[in-house]
Amino acid sequence: MTNIEKKLKDFLSEGQFDYELLKPKDELHPSFWREKKLNTRVLRKLMEIAQDVIDSMGIKAHIRDVVITGSIASFNWHNLSDIDLHIILDFREIDNNIQLVKKMLDQSRINWNKVHNIMISSHECELYFQDINEKHESVGIYSILEGTWIQEPTRINTNIDLRSTEKKAEAIANSVDHLFDLFSDKRYDEAYNYASKIKNKIKKMRQSGLNREGIYSVENLAFKMLRNAGILQKLSSLKIHAYDKMMSMELT
Repeated sequence: MTNIEKKLKDFLSEGQFDYELLKPKDELHPSFWREKKLNTRVLRKLMEIAQDVIDSMGIKAHIRDVVITGSIASFNWHNLSDIDLHIILDFREIDNNIQLVKKMLDQSRINWNKVHNIMISSHECELYFQDINEKHESVGIYSILEGTWIQEPTRINTNIDLRSTEKKAEAIANSVDHLFDLFSDKRYDEAYNYASKIKNKIKKMRQSGLNREGIYSVENLAFKMLRNAGILQKLSSLKIHAYDKMMSMELT
């Protein structure tokens, strides 16, 4: 299991967290963008990846668009940014049960991301499937098929509240520490349920911040701090391990 005993405050005090990860840059990522146009080599490679995914899964649906979004398509990119690659489909072309299709594609996405580790200029490609009718909000959204911005990012001058961000992130990290204690005490049912509660809390916290103040809200920056410090990965790992232990049994 991933070691999660190191507290976030220790991580911060040891100077292991780069606060530049949270600060907006003066320009778009120079390896990906040329005068606000996606690098042609990157564009072709991402399109190739998207087509290979569709072909390998045998999905009988027309690709409506392929977009690159997230921090790599904005001014808040950093060296840990993923390449968020969204394949836009009309889910009804697969089945009229949209929720069933979404669950199937979500699981396929998870499996693909687990198996593959495709890197472009040291940034990992993270795959998503998106229904054509699903609204997607992001600072930057670039159509690979059209070679143009759907939502062009703008640089925002903002003062980042690092103190409040640290406090909010540490509160979550302390909850994960307690989760580790539950697991160590073999209280697997409690650990699994508490892990689910923490994950839901983080999701609501982040969405609340995004809705209120956008990507530089304290809540969203705390989320990024937790993710970049590896706390969210440890949380997910603990939840999985707790479930496995909870469902296991010994026969005598």
